[in-house]
Amino acid sequence: MKTCCVTILASLAALASVAADRSAWFQEARFGMFIHWGIYSIPARGEWTYASDSWKAGEYEAFAKVFNPTNYNPREWAKLAKRAGMKYAVLTSRHHDGFCMFDSHFTDYKITNTPYGRDIVREFVEAFRAEGLKVGFYHSLPDWTHPGYSDPETPAVMQGRPVHKSTPEEYAAFKELVANHVRQLMTEYGKIDLLFLDYTSKYKQDGDYFDRERLLKIAYENQPGIIVNDRLSFWKDNVRDFDYYTPEICVPSKPIRVKGREVPWETCATINGNWGYCAEDNNWKTPEALVAGLVGCVSRDGNLLLNVGPMSDGKIPAPAVERLNALGDWYAANGESIFGCGKSKFTPPFGCAYTQKGNTLYCHFLQQPLGDVILPGLKGRVAKATLLRTGETVNCIDQWGFELLEKDDQRIRPKGIVPGDVKQNKRKKVVGQSKCNYNHFPPTTQPRPNRPCPVLSTIHPSVQPRLNHPSCRGEG
Repeated sequence: MKTCCVTILASLAALASVAADRSAWFQEARFGMFIHWGIYSIPARGEWTYASDSWKAGEYEAFAKVFNPTNYNPREWAKLAKRAGMKYAVLTSRHHDGFCMFDSHFTDYKITNTPYGRDIVREFVEAFRAEGLKVGFYHSLPDWTHPGYSDPETPAVMQGRPVHKSTPEEYAAFKELVANHVRQLMTEYGKIDLLFLDYTSKYKQDGDYFDRERLLKIAYENQPGIIVNDRLSFWKDNVRDFDYYTPEICVPSKPIRVKGREVPWETCATINGNWGYCAEDNNWKTPEALVAGLVGCVSRDGNLLLNVGPMSDGKIPAPAVERLNALGDWYAANGESIFGCGKSKFTPPFGCAYTQKGNTLYCHFLQQPLGDVILPGLKGRVAKATLLRTGETVNCIDQWGFELLEKDDQRIRPKGIVPGDVKQNKRKKVVGQSKCNYNHFPPTTQPRPNRPCPVLSTIHPSVQPRLNHPSCRGEG
């Protein structure tokens, strides 16, 4: 029994190592593009319009007969994503309305039966791969048009009708369709890096409605390096581990933990108020808000998957393009504070967030500081501090204003800070004594001579807060 236990533990450790290897690129990337697109872009009321609005029989489905996005240019989309700092992209292969954006072998309700006539998913994969970005599919588990899918979160119930009850035969056919679609997506589009399956409703929280192990086996056998999200189960603690976990439209209060351990995670978020294109939605988030959201995720060891909802003609709305270009301007100066970074053990100062990579700590200013900035716990640990956007040195202030601070607080005096700026602090192994910088004392104050700073004999992050500054050119 003892030997068997050791063997099982070793096997579990090996599986965990394989999962960690698969998700290594994902945890380094930190930033991706989400694309919600389908025939719901024609009525332009968001991706849930089939359920939230009343349609005559066949009225919504008829949009497939006129869908012709002749301005679809996935190469431009890929270049836009890459410039914004995104390292991967996820496209809706099918949403809950059941319409397939790929050339399905199992339904006629698909893109190749529209006037457009071409496989949008294939064109997406080829274009984004050509730009060096990793690619993934969002695939809906529910299909509101299939008689085999039954749930209170469906158009019938939302429009005041009773819940549809599937027969066993209909339910079996529905599960077969989902499995066949996953198999086709995993075998006919080359290397796929990520699969975002969505979703198990709260009404199915106690069961295995979609036969998750079958779907995961299809994915892993055909794409050994793929990572798959957690939405094949509503609850997470009483089922198998997933490759990554997906909170939505929020920055969690702390790193996500499942079964008592921290796990890879990604929050998906809209750039305005809808996933799919909504003509009346002008609630566009500012570049500063988008940067703050990205920083918030990375500071908690997570990723941000930022959504765009293209219009029915194939163009990404201009306000979204403007914001992505603004993010690109910001990322060009500050991207090193995101890519390959994660959380820090240090407590950030008021109005700021930390990300960290190796011995470099990045202090992101989420608001303009009132004046000097107090770095908790960093007294004597800052080898050098610079403003990442400009490369200017940020001075430590040690000769003044220290009498009411904590003994390990470090006062700094950054200049010209705007929301989104990043101060970079480098840490190093401290040997012997280091000198404090006593510049910029008030004219009436006599400088005290340089004195040794408190040092620690272990490696501490050379805390260089780098100030991240998002351009406001995307402001609409």
